[in-house]
Amino acid sequence: MAASEHSHITTPRLTLVPVTEADPADVVAGIGNYDVARWLGRVPYPYGLEDAAAFIDANADQAGRVWFIRDDTGLVGGISIDRELGYWFAREAWGQGYATEAGDAVIDVHFADPDAGDLISGHYPGNDRSSHVLLKLGFVYTGRRTVQARALAQTVDSHEMRLTRETWRALREIEIGTDRLVLRPLREADWRRLQQFGGTPEVARMMMVLTVPWTEADVKYWIATSRFRGRPGYRLGITLPDGGLIGTVGLGPDRSVSYMLDRRYWGRGFATEAMAAFLADIWERFPEVDRLDADHFADNPASGAVLRKLGFRQTGTGLGGSRARADRAPNVRFRLDRADAWPNP
Repeated sequence: MAASEHSHITTPRLTLVPVTEADPADVVAGIGNYDVARWLGRVPYPYGLEDAAAFIDANADQAGRVWFIRDDTGLVGGISIDRELGYWFAREAWGQGYATEAGDAVIDVHFADPDAGDLISGHYPGNDRSSHVLLKLGFVYTGRRTVQARALAQTVDSHEMRLTRETWRALREIEIGTDRLVLRPLREADWRRLQQFGGTPEVARMMMVLTVPWTEADVKYWIATSRFRGRPGYRLGITLPDGGLIGTVGLGPDRSVSYMLDRRYWGRGFATEAMAAFLADIWERFPEVDRLDADHFADNPASGAVLRKLGFRQTGTGLGGSRARADRAPNVRFRLDRADAWPNP
């Protein structure tokens, strides 16, 4: 697969473009900040227009390997898989999860090539932000290496990390089976089926972000932000043995769990069956998760019954919002501690 096929990449919040599509002044505004440049090996400080122009010229033929990154405000960073994974983000773009979002996308490009080997990356001692990002992306520490830090005008004993194809594949694949159901990752092709039942008043008003009607663009965005990446923050489709999609389960990055089910399948034990299997997988897959939270609107007592069957205990009440409701409405909050899970993991 030619790298140029990936010259433009769109993620839920970002667009990755060839370096030739950037204004050098915008590059300088981001990477020219010392707080950014000090963590990068080949970037000088001060960094000026001539440096940016030279970088763009040197990487003009690297479309699909080297990108600048834009959000809805403009250029916010750069990323590459040229020999190893490297990236930078403007100071004002820190803390928004952009590095993980862009990193996931370009790592997929790298391993889409069946001949691509392990991917290398690393960070300087003290760069805890990059450490956190790279660990989330699946990299593991393999040792140290000495690199020349141009902005610091010195050599640095840097941490080296590696991501193997086997680890990458394990972080992209998941399937959970029960007696009557299969839970599997959502696909873009699921959008119409999700729209059919998720965009109904009976279902949408019990969820936070669904609307009536639920537009094609919104459904596809919801799917795009649901991808399984081996860490909390994903949704799976609930399917029948024939492959028919009847609902979803989800684990949020905040360790909250949720589900929705096509109205036609209510009252048949599918929600309890799907969630029981989903919870068991969470406990096994994520040993660091010590508790799970959930809630339901007070006018949806059936969901409360499901949560109690699963071992959740009520912790309080409050108000919750839904895009399919005109006003905030009373909800009931639940928690399940790992130590109380049944069967005990």
